[in-house]
Amino acid sequence: MADTVQYLMEQMIPELEDLERKGYFSRAEIKKIVQKRQHFEYLLKRRAALKEDYYRYVEFETKLEELRQSRKQKLKIKGKKSLAEVSIVRRIHFIYERAGRKFRSDLSLWLRWIEVCKRFKSTKQLSKVITKALQRHATVSELWIEAARWEFDTNNDIAAARSLMQQGLRMCKTDETIWVQYYHLELLNALKLRVRRRVLGLDDPAASKGDNEAGDESAAAVRAVMQGGVARIVYKNAIAAFPGRLAFRARFLRVLHGFDYSFVEGLLDQVYDSIRQDFGKSEEAWDLLARRHLDFPAARNAARTEEAEAEAAERQLQQPDQQGTAEAQPADPMQSDEEARAGADADQQPQAWDAEGHERTCAVYEEGLAAAPTSRMYLLFSSYLCATLEGLLGLGPAALQPAVAVAAQLFGLLQRAHSSGCSSPQTYLTWADWADKVKQPKMALKAARKGCERFPSDVSMWRRRLQLELAQGAGRGGEQAAQELMATFEAALRATSPEQTCEVWLMAIETLPGDSREFGRLGELLAATCAKVAKKAPTGGLGQVAAALVEKARAALGLEAARELYGKLLAMPAPGADLYRCAIRLEREAATDGATDGAAASGSGSGSRAPAKAVAKRLGDLFEAAVAAYGGTEADMWLDYALWLTECGKGAGQVYWRATKQLADPDVFIAQYREALQ
Repeated sequence: MADTVQYLMEQMIPELEDLERKGYFSRAEIKKIVQKRQHFEYLLKRRAALKEDYYRYVEFETKLEELRQSRKQKLKIKGKKSLAEVSIVRRIHFIYERAGRKFRSDLSLWLRWIEVCKRFKSTKQLSKVITKALQRHATVSELWIEAARWEFDTNNDIAAARSLMQQGLRMCKTDETIWVQYYHLELLNALKLRVRRRVLGLDDPAASKGDNEAGDESAAAVRAVMQGGVARIVYKNAIAAFPGRLAFRARFLRVLHGFDYSFVEGLLDQVYDSIRQDFGKSEEAWDLLARRHLDFPAARNAARTEEAEAEAAERQLQQPDQQGTAEAQPADPMQSDEEARAGADADQQPQAWDAEGHERTCAVYEEGLAAAPTSRMYLLFSSYLCATLEGLLGLGPAALQPAVAVAAQLFGLLQRAHSSGCSSPQTYLTWADWADKVKQPKMALKAARKGCERFPSDVSMWRRRLQLELAQGAGRGGEQAAQELMATFEAALRATSPEQTCEVWLMAIETLPGDSREFGRLGELLAATCAKVAKKAPTGGLGQVAAALVEKARAALGLEAARELYGKLLAMPAPGADLYRCAIRLEREAATDGATDGAAASGSGSGSRAPAKAVAKRLGDLFEAAVAAYGGTEADMWLDYALWLTECGKGAGQVYWRATKQLADPDVFIAQYREALQ
């Protein structure tokens, strides 16, 4: 091993001398570089060399190359390239080459090497790396895409790029990404042909229809390619390979969105016509069809001249890396949640109001409702109207009139969804939210009540209704408002499962006055609800609700009322660890306050011993009940128990021993206990 390392170090002497001679590094710096390289070489020669060792070696050499380039600019070193300028990059490739021989099956290593080649513009090395990588990973589409992109961008060889893409399609039959990238490649090729002919001063075959070219098959072929004819064939074969994937077709639309040119219109027609024909009953398909007028407005190219199109195409072709990553994130738009869809809608809103585009979009949505009258279709339509209304409100007073019209259209659509029985909980939540935004509180409350009637087991509907009831009752105040809120709360409890109503409980506890009759009924209702649940969660859930109720009773009614309440709740089976923590905290605070008051009144007399003894017994009983119910998982309960015994001057050894036996993971308790004692 030492002989091999010594041989490699001797091979570095010419490059290190050149680096010193040109002034990139001093003699002391050269010595440090030698020491670091020798250290890394010994790491790589270990019997069990790690991939991370290669990565750290590459990182060191990369930073060294960045420092060399920085000093070259600072020192203004000029002249022909010598060994000093290329040696570090060559060493990086040499390290990757050795790593590739050792970790042939590691795809991430090859991808890193490819990125390094692109970073340092090592085109010849890139060709070799991709070839070697494909020999090991022939079924990885990313490698075929990189190979085709290299042929197209670097060698300007579209035939070789097509051949690689087609070979990749044969090897990666179940991969969608390579189809999308092949489509993207053909669009770039069509763009490059148009720019090239314009630069050469040739007539555009797409616009020229003279007699001389009418029978020229070559000119017709060029004209077809420039109009995206090859891309059409790629798309046709792609949907034949994946016929039932709507999200797959949506990815082609995302690619076309990056080509703002007139010839793309025919390609858009092909994609949208195939969606309409094959997915006529799909709600998401109709959503895509409707949003065409937003994503690809018909007038976006109307004002652009041919010269402006050519300039834009040249700029686009000069950025191959950005074009190559146009589909780098193949997220499935049909599988995104409603929040992600809403965010995308907000990004798509135009800067100015497009009334014609809005009318066309709504017409397609109406057509979709006729073909697929479902709650999902209504929801997609309403999501579009909500995003449009949000954009109009952001435009200020100038867009007030269209905003009013869109709001009326939205409320009318939601009413139709309710009347037709094609509503969902989100329908009523949207209805209530937007009615509240446009200052229509009665409409908002009415929508929430309708939602609770239609979906009585949905907790989000009851939560929204309680919020609106509370907002409306705040203006009236008094006992009547509290009674109405309590009636709504009881209806929510009857309609929903106890495990899902925790947030509703907390709202009621926070809202109702602590000294009201309705608040007193909450304890009885909570005890009855807890009796229906066999075992509560250690944290959160009904135990958290019970703790909040006891805390408010302590603040509003006093300690005795809180004791009576938590006594009733603790009698329920496994009431929750949060309730035990709350009860213990209250009793410890009471013991501290009582000890302070007793000391101030009678010093150290025996009159305070009986209350202190009773409090200690109560605390001990609470600790025992808590660890009996939740001692298998809650280490903090054992810790508080042991520390309380220590504070009282009692031994905690027995509690410590029980904790180590009962806890599933006693190491956490042991560490916390030792830290607390120290």
